[in-house]
Amino acid sequence: MNNIILKTDSYKLGHWNQYPKGTTKVYSYFESRNGARWDETVFFGLQYIIKKNLVGSVVTMADVEEAREIAKAHFGNDAIFNYEGWKYIVEEHGGRLPVRIKAVAEGTPVPVNNVMMTVENTDDKCWWLTNFLESLLTHVWYPSTVATLSREVKKIVTKYYEDTADHMELLEFKLHDFGYRGVSSDESAEIGGAAHCVNFIGTDTVPALKLLHDYYNADYASIAYSVPATEHSIMTAQGPEGEENVVRELLQAHPEGILSVVADSYDIYNFVDEFVGKTFKRDILNRDGVFVVRPDSISPKHKTPEEQMVWIAESLWKSFGGERNSKGFRVINPKVRMLWGDGIDIDGIEKILRHLKDNEFSVENIATFGMGGGLLQKINRDTQRFAFKCSAQERDGVWLDVYKEPQDKSKASKRGRLTLIKTLEGLETYRRGNVCSPCQLKTVFENGEIKKEYDLTTIRENAKV
Repeated sequence: MNNIILKTDSYKLGHWNQYPKGTTKVYSYFESRNGARWDETVFFGLQYIIKKNLVGSVVTMADVEEAREIAKAHFGNDAIFNYEGWKYIVEEHGGRLPVRIKAVAEGTPVPVNNVMMTVENTDDKCWWLTNFLESLLTHVWYPSTVATLSREVKKIVTKYYEDTADHMELLEFKLHDFGYRGVSSDESAEIGGAAHCVNFIGTDTVPALKLLHDYYNADYASIAYSVPATEHSIMTAQGPEGEENVVRELLQAHPEGILSVVADSYDIYNFVDEFVGKTFKRDILNRDGVFVVRPDSISPKHKTPEEQMVWIAESLWKSFGGERNSKGFRVINPKVRMLWGDGIDIDGIEKILRHLKDNEFSVENIATFGMGGGLLQKINRDTQRFAFKCSAQERDGVWLDVYKEPQDKSKASKRGRLTLIKTLEGLETYRRGNVCSPCQLKTVFENGEIKKEYDLTTIRENAKV
């Protein structure tokens, strides 16, 4: 699927012939509209889309002929497809796309209802190209939404650090990406997993590491980390009677570092009270590392994750002791910690943290939260209400405003050519020419060339909570 002409919606193939005569420029913008779940959106992922799809000579006559054949079969005639237009790009531009894309710096949290990206053609004969690229460029909604969701979790965790802890140590590890198996494709895992790494440095989604290395100039040693951890195939390999021996062998095999162990294969209460709290207590205390208890389900006795986690915290406190910090919250002996990673979402994370706080436990007792589908899959383009709309067109040498204003005012679009500036109140959108402040939208792509790149370190700094 390397033919960029085919990376679009069917109806885009025929739009070239529907603009008013005399049109020479089409100018469009991308935003997260009012009504989004969160008040600001972290812009991330455009650089990946551009590098993968737009840089260099991306259209050949073989692509044009292939698209022409498919369009003819798809529409039942050969009049819909813009054969001459695409042929022109091949012959006059060497297959490079004559468009300019400006965007806010990746990692930037942008308040909703503000422009984040603009697109316009640079060749008057290619007015139709701007909105043809909408389908592909709008895919930036996905990594932007994941980065936003991940950052919102970070805000919540930060609040509980401020309320219940003496320091912010290990904050960047408190959300771990468990999402690879729960997404729709390898590419979703790559780009969604990368988006999570904008905010946290814990992941089990290995494909994200390569994407950030290849497209965002990230060093593998600084992207994100993981630890040895078990699954049920390990814990149940020796049957119910052999679970104790499994723990023994795990402790022997991992004498140091963090070791995360699933605790609910049979009887979680026996596992935590007896195995962790008594049988292997000395071994755990003598390890040069942290033993993490991971419940993976609720129980008839504790019917919610938050209830189950509070019980585990009480059991570990009873067995291992700890101390109260300056804010009066209990911090269990640092040799043991907890992890919840089953079916969790942002609301579930807050519930667990709130219940722990209500029972006088600090957020420090959580090694991390493992979020899978709730992080990478349970979102869509409407979560942050993304839209790509035309706001201006040049016709017969005159720029004209283009906009929509339906009865649903939340879907009204902006007018004219736009700029994004930094004010005392934050980022705000204005019509170009109405202000003198520096525009926050920088040219990142023009006529087949990438003009500005962002590395992961810069992006993380931009997204800092």
